[in-house]
Parts: sequence; C-alpha cells; structure tokens
Amino acid sequence: MAEISLDYIKNITAFNQIPILTLDERWYHLITEKNKTDEIRFWEKKVNDLLKKQGQTNNDIKEVKKIKAQLIQDVVENMEDDDDKTMKKMSQNQKLIQEAKDMIAELEDESMDIPRELAQANHQLILETIKVCYNRMNSNKEDVEVLEKWINATRLKLKKNLLIKQDKEDVNTQIYGYMHDILGAEMMEELDKLNEQ
Repeated sequence: MAEISLDYIKNITAFNQIPILTLDERWYHLITEKNKTDEIRFWEKKVNDLLKKQGQTNNDIKEVKKIKAQLIQDVVENMEDDDDKTMKKMSQNQKLIQEAKDMIAELEDESMDIPRELAQANHQLILETIKVCYNRMNSNKEDVEVLEKWINATRLKLKKNLLIKQDKEDVNTQIYGYMHDILGAEMMEELDKLNEQ
C-alpha cells in the first residue's frame, strides 16, 4: 500500500466535512483502546484538550461580559452621586471595565485561534486513524487469503477422504454380503458376536 499523507487526503473533497472524531461515537468503535497507537493517543488528547479549552474560553467570555455589564450598570446608577466615596468607586469601576474589555478582546482572539488548531489536530487524528484502519484491513486481507488457501486444501482433502470412506464402506458391505451368502445367517450371527468382542 502506498503511504497515505495529510496532503493527499486534504485534496479529497469530502475531507472538510469530516466531524471532530472524538465527538463521534462511531470513532470509538473503530479505534478501540486495544488498537490505539501512540500517535492516535497523542492527537486524541490534543483534540480533546482543545475542545475543553474552546468551551472554557467561551464560558470565560460570557462571565467577563456579565461582570462588565454589572460594572457599567453600577457606574450608570451612581452617576448622580458626587461624593468622594462614590467617585472613587466609579473610577475603580471604570478601570475594571477597561480591564474587562481588554480581557474580552484577548479571550476573543484566543477563541479565534482555537478552531484552526482544533481542525489541524483533528486532521492529524483523521490521518492516523486512516493509517491504522488500512493497516488492520490489509493485515486481515492477508490472513483471509491464507485461510482461504487452507480451507480449499482442507476441502479437497475432505472430499478425497469422503470418497475413500465411502469406498471402504462399499467394500465392507460387499464382503459381508458374500460371506453371508456363503456361510449362512446363523454362522454369520455367531461370527459377528465373536468379532465384536
């Protein structure tokens, strides 16, 4: 079999429609713990880590946006008050709002990189999965060919042995028949008893 490369499979139109493998239950039937290679384990972990990171980043963005909204609401509610304590709190809130904006921008930048990294890791996992599956199928094919030869040879031997068996049974029937005709029933009965002992 020719070596399967990422460049080769990327040129196949259907390649981009393949889902994240570790989210597909069928993948776990295809790649069991028993037949996972080190490469598959590495890329599986990488894909799962990136999925977790993507989920965590999205949650963090929501949380920071919620906090920012609360801070803005607090600033709006206290705009009328101009005592020192309120002014100090508003100044602090404005600083926190800016930090929240910066954090949201940073998290959103990070969240935009994750899908690309996730796709790359999934592509590698797809490649390694294809290699393992084709190696197993090719190995099984070789075994099937060996077994097919053995079955055909055994089938031929079985046919020969069945013919030999049938021939020996026919000869025995013929011998017994002639003996029965010559010696008679009573004599054959006594000889059969003796022969069975």
